[in-house]
Parts: sequence; C-alpha cells; structure tokens
Amino acid sequence: MIIDQVTDNPVLKIFVQCLVVKGCVHFLNNACHIVKECLMCIDKNIRYLNEVFLRVYSEKEVVSENTFSIESSLLIQEDIPQSELVSKNLMPLEMSTSNVVMDLDKSLVKSTDFLQRCAYRYDGLQIGVDDAGNIVIKNEQDLSRQWAAIRSLLQSDYKGGIVDDYLMRINNTMVSPEVYGTPISNYFYYGLMFIGTPHDTSAGWNRKQQVMLSDFDDVIFEETLRHEKNLGDSRCFSITGKALGEPNDCRVNKFYGRTQISTGSLFPDWVQLEVDYTKEDRCVYWKYELTRQEEKNSLWIST
Repeated sequence: MIIDQVTDNPVLKIFVQCLVVKGCVHFLNNACHIVKECLMCIDKNIRYLNEVFLRVYSEKEVVSENTFSIESSLLIQEDIPQSELVSKNLMPLEMSTSNVVMDLDKSLVKSTDFLQRCAYRYDGLQIGVDDAGNIVIKNEQDLSRQWAAIRSLLQSDYKGGIVDDYLMRINNTMVSPEVYGTPISNYFYYGLMFIGTPHDTSAGWNRKQQVMLSDFDDVIFEETLRHEKNLGDSRCFSITGKALGEPNDCRVNKFYGRTQISTGSLFPDWVQLEVDYTKEDRCVYWKYELTRQEEKNSLWIST
C-alpha cells in the first residue's frame, strides 16, 4: 500500500503524517498519487561543472599540464508516461553537454578544436536509472550515428597518422563499450555524476566497479566506493582504486577521493578525486572537482 511506501521520502513525510492522524487512508492513497505527480512535473534539471587538471611528467621534467572544464545537465525526459516511469521503477534521464573548455599545453594547443569536437559525441545521451543506481543506456545507436557524423567532419578537417589513430581509438569505445567503457564509467565525462549509490545506504556499505579516467588513458581501474559516515542529511563516501589486474607496467601512486550525497538522492553534491599513476617511464596525475551548480528538488521519489 502506498502509505507504507512513501513515508521514508522526506518530501512527503510531513504530509503523510498529517493525513494519518485523520485516519483518511483512502484519501491518503489518492493524495499521495497527486503529490507525486506534482513533484515529478517540476523542472528537474541538475547542472554540473567538472573541472579537470592533467599533468604528465617524468622524474626529470614536467612534460605537459592541461586543464579542462565540462558543463553538463541531467534532465528528466518529460515525454515518458508517468505510469510507465512508476511501473518500471525507472527514471529516464537525458544528458546534455553545454560547454567544453580546454586550456592545453603549448605542445597540444593546436589540438584544442579537434579534442573539443570529440568531447561532444555523448551529448544527448539517454539513460534509465533505478533506485539502486543501476544504469541502462537507451540510445546507443543514436550516439553511434552522431559520432559517425562528427568523425567524418574531423577526417575532412584533420589529416595524419596521429589523427587516424586517435579517431580509431575513440571509435573502438563507441563500438565496443563493454570492453572500453561507457561515458557513465568515464570520469572525464559522466562517471562522477553517476557514482552508483542506491538512494539509501548505511555506514560501511561499499561497492566496486570498473572505471576509466579519460579518452587519453588506456588503463582500466577498479574503483571502491565506501559509505564512511553521515553528516546531517548527507552521506559521506570515500573513493579508492587500483589498476585492474594490477599490471606490472602500471603502478598506482595515489587514488583517493571524497564525495557527498544527500540522503534519498542518487546524485552527488560534489566530488573531489586525485589519481596518480606511473606507466613505463611516464607519470600521469589527474585531479577532478565536480560541483553541482544549482539546487533542485530530489530527482528520486520512492514507489
């Protein structure tokens, strides 16, 4: 019965308690449906800014330093029938990449336009998210066609073996995401927005998943997310990781981060993460700072 299902939701809790006092069970069930529909109709648009710093260095010198910032939005797809949304216990979201800024090292500055255009290939990504944080990509074919169009234009504008190799590498991620990862598991894109927590966890809860750092790395990492403590209405998590399979040619010097997620929400308020690893004779250092740009009502309503 709905009275049993919604009382844990902080938005509805007071409303439910008031109605229970009156003993209006039938009215309560109908009223809860109405309140849920109203909440779902609110413009639920969460904007994130992912600020990223990359340093490539060796024991003798810093080879390059680069900064990136990517603005993205999560928006519930309003054209999905609410009855379908509730019955499938699935939230349909569309990702929008609105602004990609790159301040590249002087040795790479001529590649700015090329890399920016590659970064927009996931714009319009459509996914379904359940209350456990599990994610399904819904429009892989649309993204493949979008990438094909971007790749064709890039091949017209840029020539050379390095260009061909990079485009082939990106193409492999689009064709075989099960091998090379998806934008949801890539920190450079949407990986930090979809940490993968259920909307309700207790201190000590943890989970592992495979992640990538960016388009520029070929190392797959195993990330561990752990619920460390509660802070008011927020949950605090630690993020640690290691190279998958612990390959001999890759040594992880540092993999640590923190994130804070409101109780009852799937999406973080902020994430801070640093990864430093050595592969062969090069060291690679990544720093990510993901911040939520505006507060909106929670995107998840338990049913």
